[in-house]
Amino acid sequence: MSFDDIVPHEFIEHINNVASRIVEWAKDGILFNVYTHLDADGLAAGGIFASILKDLGAPFKVRILNQLTDDIISQMGSHENCIVVLLDFGSGQRDLLEKSLKVPCLIIDHHQPKISLHNNNDNNITEVNPHHFGIDGSTQVSSSGLSYLVARTVSEKNVVHSTTAIVGALGDRQDCGDKASLIGLNKIFVEEAINNKLLNVKIGLKLFGFESRPIVKSLEYTIDPFIPGLSGDFDACMNFLKSIGVPPVDENGNFRSMSDLSSDELRKLIIEIVKYMLNHGITSDVAEGMIGTNYILIKEASDSCLRDAREFSSVLNACGRMGNPSYGIALCMGIRGAIVQRAFEVASKYRKEISRMLSWFQDNRDKLKSLQYVQYIHLENNVDERLLSTFASILSSSRAVSMDKPLVCFAFTKSGKIKVSCRADRNLIKRGINLGLASKIAAESVGGIGGGHDVASGAEIPLNSEEAFLKVFDDVIGKQVSGASHE
Repeated sequence: MSFDDIVPHEFIEHINNVASRIVEWAKDGILFNVYTHLDADGLAAGGIFASILKDLGAPFKVRILNQLTDDIISQMGSHENCIVVLLDFGSGQRDLLEKSLKVPCLIIDHHQPKISLHNNNDNNITEVNPHHFGIDGSTQVSSSGLSYLVARTVSEKNVVHSTTAIVGALGDRQDCGDKASLIGLNKIFVEEAINNKLLNVKIGLKLFGFESRPIVKSLEYTIDPFIPGLSGDFDACMNFLKSIGVPPVDENGNFRSMSDLSSDELRKLIIEIVKYMLNHGITSDVAEGMIGTNYILIKEASDSCLRDAREFSSVLNACGRMGNPSYGIALCMGIRGAIVQRAFEVASKYRKEISRMLSWFQDNRDKLKSLQYVQYIHLENNVDERLLSTFASILSSSRAVSMDKPLVCFAFTKSGKIKVSCRADRNLIKRGINLGLASKIAAESVGGIGGGHDVASGAEIPLNSEEAFLKVFDDVIGKQVSGASHE
């Protein structure tokens, strides 16, 4: 399967035009003000785009945001001779950008767009969004993948960034194919990375770094899915392995890795992990999903936290959500050395914080409420607003809550507003549910902003508007399920 086989000619032409425009802007010495999202996909997209600009010798600045707000949009473009670049957001705020920006703007975003490409009357704004060309941005390509498409068009040598696009896609949970594999354009990126000897793909246990790291460390570091009682707890992982008859160390006291296990031990490990997860309330589909597709970045050191693409994406999420997004940008630009250890230390703190949040949830399950079509929980100040989407994703993916209804999570923000994060099971999407649209309608009804994908979305709304937001959100979801109009 080739790129040309699955991508409309119009999309290829659009990417070519955007790449040419970037090169021309760079030649003119115009400053690029780049804004990107703080999650794994946003940081991956930012790292790829910064690499393009660095290679072209263009002046640029990168700013990482938790959310693209009205206030930030109003401040953009204050530099008279600049290009504003928005990565992993912007499509949902297109109307605001058209009103506010007086300088050229490039949007590279895979979220559902607010304005049709054909209804675009603003030549000052250029948008790269797969939805405009019939490509599903929630499953087939992420913003880092779109940045990679632009990069490989600018220069063939940028194929080195194919692995970063894969990391970004995994960070956005686009591994929705058979055995947790990547599909669509993401699959093309996988093939390109393999052909350029950058990537190996293996079916096996989806424990972080399981191919090369000590088994006990792989079990401890795995947080997607989060395994209650094991993830983030070294001593618990040691005891678990001993209890199932798979010694974590050899007779010389050295940690054992997968290659040290006999076939019987490996089989026992798989069976016992699945059994453990089932006994701790994780559904069978998630537990059995521990066997899946692993993407190995073979240019990374065998003991690196960047070698397993899923772990790399988790490290990026940690950097973004724990206040060190510059580490993530640097890693995605190919910078190594001391920065890897710093990022690893941030990821360790991230695992502990996730464990704390989930422990809080287990002690406060009564805070989970249900309406006719949705369920919701308000975490108030019990979670950092930057970690709310991670919390929602882990609750939904690990089935810590029943996912027969969409999940809505609220938390207070430092700016005195309410952060909202919504998740739905893909089986609900087949029934017509679109969280991105529901979030947009509900948020705007209370004076906030919202949007995203059909399966995952977010919003920021005024304080004390949660009840009004939920009323509209529940109503929209109900109409989506019944097939009624919700425009």
